[in-house]
Amino acid sequence: MSKPDQADNFSYSFIGPADIPDCIQVVLNSFTEFQQTPECVGDWLERRILNNPWQAAFPGIGVGVRDQGKLIGFRAIFAQPWWLDGQSTVIAFAANTSVDSTYRGRGIGTELIDQCRHFAAMTSSTSAGVVTQKAYRKLGYAAIGGDSNDFFRLRSSFKASWQKRVGTAAGRIIGSLFDLSLLLRDAKLRRAGFNLTEETRCGDEYDVLWNQARGGYVSCLERSSRYLNWRIFDFPTCPLKLMGLRDASGRLRAYAVWHRQAFGDGIDMAVLRDVFYRLDDSEALPALLYRLYAYWREIGMTWINLEVAAPWLTSVFRDLGYEALPSQGNRYHVFSEPPLPAAVTEAWYRSGLDGDYFDNPL
Repeated sequence: MSKPDQADNFSYSFIGPADIPDCIQVVLNSFTEFQQTPECVGDWLERRILNNPWQAAFPGIGVGVRDQGKLIGFRAIFAQPWWLDGQSTVIAFAANTSVDSTYRGRGIGTELIDQCRHFAAMTSSTSAGVVTQKAYRKLGYAAIGGDSNDFFRLRSSFKASWQKRVGTAAGRIIGSLFDLSLLLRDAKLRRAGFNLTEETRCGDEYDVLWNQARGGYVSCLERSSRYLNWRIFDFPTCPLKLMGLRDASGRLRAYAVWHRQAFGDGIDMAVLRDVFYRLDDSEALPALLYRLYAYWREIGMTWINLEVAAPWLTSVFRDLGYEALPSQGNRYHVFSEPPLPAAVTEAWYRSGLDGDYFDNPL
């Protein structure tokens, strides 16, 4: 696969586990924010790639670029089991493109993206900078979704904000009064006969839900118990929590994955990374959201970010009046040869479990 650049004689090739120490050094030379915590980089590579049960489907851990034998840039690629148009497959997700700062501006990042198209039959990325988006379009990647992330935000509680302004005791009282408006906002979601519990492991009932629900999804991450246990409990790359929604009979109807993001001064945000349910189950999503919002309010969350996206979810969140979070262009791209049908790309379900950044710790 080696492809020398005529101007600089750079060589591009697949990289393997033995290259990880050099990859870490490239990251440290590229991003100052990791220089104090280099272990985060190695930890992410170990958890997301080396301990990835699906990684054996690919010829390595990513694509690297060398200058006279020295690794000066790379693009990590991790495997994701995927449900695509009625079939199980494995998609290569490219992540964390890093180029030594002394080599910037020489087209290396674009060439790494180009080389990733040879790594697997289908390659995706869930993040793209403004400049990088031009490269994706030029290289034939399909943009998934609209012109933004299709993420939404809403208030969870006013208590912490008022406590910051007027003190703990008075802030709690005033905040509780303001929270009445949020209870009224959420009332339309209320469904009786459901319970929400924090899960510590995924068993057979998660496979039952996955097998029953997947037929309604055109394109989405596999959500078998094997995958969920690996991603959330065994080798998480950030502290994730799983909440299961069960009806009065005890049957699992839906679940959500989230994490807490702290901003200081007692202001915390709940970030919804994933939801899953049968799309023909009209009660599941509103019941899940209603109980999640109540739970987050009870434990002191001030804000909620909804970082899952699909046409049907975007429609629901807009109809509920939630605040759309703009972004600088589309942030999700996929390359396939031959190109995927429009029916597949238009119904692609994007989840925070597809995350491709160094998200440990948060």
